[in-house]
Amino acid sequence: MRSFVLSATLSLRPNRFAWQGVERMDWGGMSITLGISLALSYALTFLVRWGALKLGWTHRPDPRKWRRQTNPHTAPIAMGGGFAILGGAALSAALLPSCPFFPFLFGAVALFLGFYDDLCSPRPIYRLLLQFLLASFSVTFIGWVKGFPDGLAILLSVVGIAGMMNSVNMMDNMDGVASGLMTLAMLGFAVLGAVTNNPQVTVLGVLVAGAALGFWWHNRPPARIFMGDAGSLLLGYLLAVTAILASRGEFGHWLGRVGAPFLLLSVFLTDTAFVVLWRARHGLPVMQGDRNHTSHRLAVLLGSEWRANLALYTMQLMMGVCALGVSLLPPLPSALLILFAIALLALFAHRLWQVDVEDGESDGSGDGA
Repeated sequence: MRSFVLSATLSLRPNRFAWQGVERMDWGGMSITLGISLALSYALTFLVRWGALKLGWTHRPDPRKWRRQTNPHTAPIAMGGGFAILGGAALSAALLPSCPFFPFLFGAVALFLGFYDDLCSPRPIYRLLLQFLLASFSVTFIGWVKGFPDGLAILLSVVGIAGMMNSVNMMDNMDGVASGLMTLAMLGFAVLGAVTNNPQVTVLGVLVAGAALGFWWHNRPPARIFMGDAGSLLLGYLLAVTAILASRGEFGHWLGRVGAPFLLLSVFLTDTAFVVLWRARHGLPVMQGDRNHTSHRLAVLLGSEWRANLALYTMQLMMGVCALGVSLLPPLPSALLILFAIALLALFAHRLWQVDVEDGESDGSGDGA
């Protein structure tokens, strides 16, 4: 299977199946597209929430992740927000002269993989195999990251897509965190696409950012609806594909091509690395949800979920500014900026490692791992 996917993928060139004829979008067009996607997602979330409550598709936050005396949720919360996000982004895309067909087609597959997980909770190994299969098909039809030899680039792209699906899923552990960070990350990619003459990334960035922001209004603390695994796998997939497409922009050097997308993903990756290392260090199952995420520790350190959200949003904005700097500056300043960003994330993680979540007064209420 692996050799078949590799040979089939190598026979294709990046962009062969990507949507063609995308015109460069000016700032006015970006704002309008963002607004339409936001409005549609916002309205669809009302409908999805109503339907989920009627059908009894609800979720009560995992007691391992919150304290009963401080959790804001007194009743089960509606699920299914991922369907509203996909609907808002895809319907907005359909209004454009050229629609990003394959990213949303495969994104819908990721959504239904997560939906199956929400309903049936399959074994992690089966879920991971399906994610890698989806990632392999995506690389075949959409392409792979630029800046590396083809064989390595294909491997990095497949692992990256599956990895980001799980990374966003793990970050969906507190009201507003994943949806807010996705909004800022995709806005960062939209601007990156604009400055690197990459209209595909600009279009995809504003579509998904608008849809994530429309959902965020309902998902902010205290949340009235959760995106579920359906939504987090969808958003993780679209984030990874956008990063791959972003590497094909017009950069002045290799560090910009690789470093800028990496920095826009780095807050999610930091949380994933933090949690995996913590669980491994303490002999805990890697895929079992708990209260050791960066968001939980920030809530304890800062005293509320809102402050934890704002701290993570600030970190994402800082990484976005660094990413734009890396894309525009010469190689040496770019290298220094990347080192600065990595050092900042390391200090951030080091400080949170020292927080004792067991003695805290506030922690997460999302539904991620």
